[in-house]
Amino acid sequence: MFMDDFLLTHYARLLEHAPLPREPRDIRDRTPGLPRVFSTRPYEPPEQFDVWKARVSSLTDVGLPEGRSAAQGFDVEFMTCNMTDVVLTSGHFAAQTFARILEPSPGAPVDHWWLVRVRSGEAWFEAGERRVHARPGAMFLISLDEDFRGRITDLDGLVLALPRSVFAGVAEELDSVRIAILSGNLIELLADYLSNLEARVVRMSTDELRQAGRATVEMIAACIKPSPDRLGQASASFDSLLFERARLYIENHLGEFDLTPERVARGLRISRSNLYRAFESVGGVARYILRKRLHAAHAELVGADDRQVQEIAYRHGFKLGSDFARAFRREFGISPREARERARR
Repeated sequence: MFMDDFLLTHYARLLEHAPLPREPRDIRDRTPGLPRVFSTRPYEPPEQFDVWKARVSSLTDVGLPEGRSAAQGFDVEFMTCNMTDVVLTSGHFAAQTFARILEPSPGAPVDHWWLVRVRSGEAWFEAGERRVHARPGAMFLISLDEDFRGRITDLDGLVLALPRSVFAGVAEELDSVRIAILSGNLIELLADYLSNLEARVVRMSTDELRQAGRATVEMIAACIKPSPDRLGQASASFDSLLFERARLYIENHLGEFDLTPERVARGLRISRSNLYRAFESVGGVARYILRKRLHAAHAELVGADDRQVQEIAYRHGFKLGSDFARAFRREFGISPREARERARR
């Protein structure tokens, strides 16, 4: 599925769009940045390839595949956001060739990897004796700290730029699996996580992007080099981020009768098991929703003396006054009317 389908429609409603900058990209920039969509489409077709070539010139030399000319146009459109510890890029990239030849440079080395996930199209890369042919669904790793060559067909995919400094504890393991198809249950878990992340960054604040970047580092490290501690750390970070997203969703829909754990999971496009795990420490999702409703109703009861108890109950998601009264007494030890009388006194 190309980005022009679901994802681009999703991004188009929410994100700022801009022509792809002509300036070379600075991959060492760690400044957090909200997601944006960049494209070569605002340029005339004969200009598009030159714009793209200039943009990636600091990282790799790109070329046109055999049989294509710059006059035909060069369609690249992608969403990108800087999450401090990682940079996420997702979109559609026209067929092209790559060549990275390291040369002595007075500047700092580009100590990064690219983690690539192919959604559609194909990719071929080689570095020394290592070779990889990635088809739809495949995930692989490229090191920018070595020479490589490659090519892609028209491709839709996701690329994460991973700074070596952030992955110091698993750098050897990441190097050991570069230019190879990553596989296994944990890699499938990582793929699911990245799909969720990609769909959610468009609504995240700068602080949430930082948190998500840190959680992504821990998830990648846990899946590349599994250990009980690392898996637990990644899971805790993911659960914390998930809890915050779900909390905001619940608060925004608190007065709606059909606000259930199932609806929250659907609304966030996550599994119910992941949602339940994130709320385990607070007694579960349903319990959390009920307590939020009761405390909001309590605040209104004691602050709005002119409203009927039944009206307040209804405004906070309780269809029946009797259900509200029972739940209120279990939570606060008194009835709604007793709470109001105490507030008056």
